[in-house]
Amino acid sequence: MYAPAPARRSSVPIPNARAHLYRVLANAIRPKAVLTVSAWADEHRILTSKSSGEPGRWRTARTPYLRTIMDDLSLHSPTQRVVMRFCSQIGKTEVAMNWLGYIVDRAPSPVMIVLPTEKLRDKWVKQRLDPMLGETPVLRDLFGARRSRDSSNTKDIKEFPGGIL
Repeated sequence: MYAPAPARRSSVPIPNARAHLYRVLANAIRPKAVLTVSAWADEHRILTSKSSGEPGRWRTARTPYLRTIMDDLSLHSPTQRVVMRFCSQIGKTEVAMNWLGYIVDRAPSPVMIVLPTEKLRDKWVKQRLDPMLGETPVLRDLFGARRSRDSSNTKDIKEFPGGIL
Protein backbone atom coordinates (compact mmCIF):
# COMPACT_ATOMS: atom_id res chain seq x y z
CA MET A 1 0.00 0.00 0.00
CA TYR A 2 1.28 3.46 -0.96
CA ALA A 3 1.48 6.12 1.71
CA PRO A 4 2.38 9.66 0.74
CA ALA A 5 5.46 11.13 2.33
CA PRO A 6 4.73 13.59 5.12
CA ALA A 7 4.96 17.25 4.18
CA ARG A 8 8.32 18.80 4.90
CA ARG A 9 8.36 21.85 7.07
CA SER A 10 10.86 24.63 6.79
CA SER A 11 13.21 25.02 9.70
CA VAL A 12 13.31 28.79 9.08
CA PRO A 13 10.40 30.51 10.80
CA ILE A 14 8.62 33.22 8.81
CA PRO A 15 7.27 35.96 11.07
CA ASN A 16 3.63 36.70 10.28
CA ALA A 17 3.58 33.90 7.71
CA ARG A 18 -0.08 34.38 6.79
CA ALA A 19 0.34 38.13 6.19
CA HIS A 20 3.48 37.43 4.16
CA LEU A 21 1.62 34.86 2.04
CA TYR A 22 -1.25 37.27 1.38
CA ARG A 23 1.18 40.06 0.45
CA VAL A 24 3.01 37.79 -2.02
CA LEU A 25 -0.27 36.60 -3.55
CA ALA A 26 -1.61 40.16 -3.83
CA ASN A 27 1.55 41.28 -5.65
CA ALA A 28 1.37 38.29 -7.99
CA ILE A 29 -2.23 38.87 -9.08
CA ARG A 30 -2.26 42.69 -9.08
CA PRO A 31 -3.11 43.91 -12.57
CA LYS A 32 -0.68 46.21 -14.32
CA ALA A 33 -1.51 49.90 -14.12
CA VAL A 34 -3.18 51.39 -17.18
CA LEU A 35 -0.52 53.20 -19.21
CA THR A 36 -0.60 55.04 -22.50
CA VAL A 37 2.11 54.51 -25.09
CA SER A 38 3.63 57.92 -24.27
CA ALA A 39 3.66 57.16 -20.52
CA TRP A 40 5.18 53.72 -21.20
CA ALA A 41 7.90 55.32 -23.35
CA ASP A 42 8.66 57.98 -20.72
CA GLU A 43 8.93 55.29 -18.04
CA HIS A 44 10.78 52.53 -19.90
CA ARG A 45 12.26 53.50 -23.30
CA ILE A 46 15.99 54.07 -23.55
CA LEU A 47 17.44 55.67 -26.70
CA THR A 48 20.84 54.41 -27.76
CA SER A 49 23.64 56.41 -29.32
CA LYS A 50 23.18 54.20 -32.42
CA SER A 51 19.65 55.42 -33.03
CA SER A 52 19.58 58.89 -31.49
CA GLY A 53 21.54 62.10 -31.34
CA GLU A 54 20.39 62.41 -27.70
CA PRO A 55 20.92 59.00 -26.07
CA GLY A 56 19.28 58.27 -22.74
CA ARG A 57 15.70 58.16 -21.50
CA TRP A 58 12.92 58.90 -23.96
CA ARG A 59 11.14 62.17 -23.14
CA THR A 60 7.79 62.79 -24.81
CA ALA A 61 8.05 66.41 -23.62
CA ARG A 62 10.88 66.77 -26.18
CA THR A 63 8.40 66.01 -28.98
CA PRO A 64 4.98 67.00 -27.57
CA TYR A 65 3.29 66.79 -30.97
CA LEU A 66 3.76 62.97 -30.84
CA ARG A 67 1.94 62.52 -27.49
CA THR A 68 -1.60 62.47 -28.91
CA ILE A 69 -0.62 60.04 -31.65
CA MET A 70 1.03 57.66 -29.18
CA ASP A 71 -1.89 57.93 -26.75
CA ASP A 72 -4.33 57.12 -29.56
CA LEU A 73 -2.33 53.91 -30.18
CA SER A 74 -2.75 52.84 -26.54
CA LEU A 75 -4.64 49.72 -25.53
CA HIS A 76 -7.51 51.57 -23.82
CA SER A 77 -7.95 54.30 -26.44
CA PRO A 78 -11.27 54.30 -28.33
CA THR A 79 -9.45 55.46 -31.50
CA GLN A 80 -9.71 52.89 -34.29
CA ARG A 81 -7.56 54.45 -36.99
CA VAL A 82 -4.46 56.64 -36.80
CA VAL A 83 -3.13 58.38 -39.91
CA MET A 84 0.10 60.40 -39.76
CA ARG A 85 0.92 62.93 -42.46
CA PHE A 86 4.22 64.45 -41.42
CA CYS A 87 7.33 65.59 -43.16
CA SER A 88 10.34 63.28 -43.02
CA GLN A 89 12.61 62.89 -39.98
CA ILE A 90 10.06 64.18 -37.46
CA GLY A 91 9.54 61.13 -35.23
CA LYS A 92 7.23 58.66 -36.95
CA THR A 93 9.69 55.77 -36.58
CA GLU A 94 10.14 56.52 -32.89
CA VAL A 95 6.34 56.46 -32.44
CA ALA A 96 6.36 53.02 -34.07
CA MET A 97 9.24 51.84 -31.87
CA ASN A 98 7.50 53.08 -28.70
CA TRP A 99 4.26 51.42 -29.79
CA LEU A 100 6.09 48.17 -30.49
CA GLY A 101 7.73 48.23 -27.05
CA TYR A 102 4.35 48.98 -25.47
CA ILE A 103 2.71 46.03 -27.25
CA VAL A 104 5.48 43.63 -26.24
CA ASP A 105 5.32 44.74 -22.58
CA ARG A 106 1.64 45.62 -22.00
CA ALA A 107 -0.41 43.75 -24.62
CA PRO A 108 1.59 40.73 -25.82
CA SER A 109 0.34 39.43 -29.14
CA PRO A 110 1.67 38.55 -32.59
CA VAL A 111 3.04 41.63 -34.39
CA MET A 112 4.04 42.02 -38.03
CA ILE A 113 6.44 44.70 -39.22
CA VAL A 114 6.61 45.04 -43.00
CA LEU A 115 9.51 46.72 -44.76
CA PRO A 116 9.94 47.03 -48.54
CA THR A 117 13.11 44.95 -48.96
CA GLU A 118 15.20 42.42 -47.06
CA LYS A 119 18.12 44.83 -47.13
CA LEU A 120 16.06 47.52 -45.39
CA ARG A 121 14.75 44.93 -42.95
CA ASP A 122 18.29 43.87 -42.02
CA LYS A 123 19.32 47.51 -41.57
CA TRP A 124 16.23 48.29 -39.42
CA VAL A 125 16.77 45.25 -37.21
CA LYS A 126 20.46 46.07 -36.72
CA GLN A 127 20.13 49.84 -36.25
CA ARG A 128 16.73 50.21 -34.56
CA LEU A 129 15.15 47.03 -33.20
CA ASP A 130 18.09 45.15 -31.66
CA PRO A 131 19.46 48.27 -29.90
CA MET A 132 15.99 49.04 -28.46
CA LEU A 133 15.53 45.45 -27.25
CA GLY A 134 19.01 45.42 -25.74
CA GLU A 135 18.95 48.83 -24.05
CA THR A 136 15.38 49.01 -22.71
CA PRO A 137 15.46 46.94 -19.49
CA VAL A 138 11.83 45.78 -19.52
CA LEU A 139 12.16 44.55 -23.11
CA ARG A 140 15.57 42.98 -22.49
CA ASP A 141 14.01 40.99 -19.63
CA LEU A 142 11.09 39.85 -21.82
CA PHE A 143 13.26 38.75 -24.73
CA GLY A 144 15.85 37.27 -22.41
CA ALA A 145 19.52 36.81 -23.06
CA ARG A 146 19.03 34.81 -26.23
CA ARG A 147 22.01 33.85 -28.28
CA SER A 148 22.22 35.25 -31.78
CA ARG A 149 22.01 31.71 -33.19
CA ASP A 150 18.88 30.89 -31.20
CA SER A 151 16.02 30.02 -33.58
CA SER A 152 13.63 32.22 -31.56
CA ASN A 153 15.79 35.27 -32.27
CA THR A 154 16.51 35.82 -35.95
CA LYS A 155 16.22 38.76 -38.35
CA ASP A 156 12.81 37.43 -39.38
CA ILE A 157 11.41 36.29 -36.02
CA LYS A 158 11.71 37.51 -32.45
CA GLU A 159 9.77 35.54 -29.84
CA PHE A 160 8.63 36.96 -26.51
CA PRO A 161 6.21 35.73 -23.82
CA GLY A 162 2.70 35.93 -25.28
CA GLY A 163 3.69 36.86 -28.79
CA ILE A 164 6.01 36.87 -31.76
CA LEU A 165 7.41 39.70 -33.86
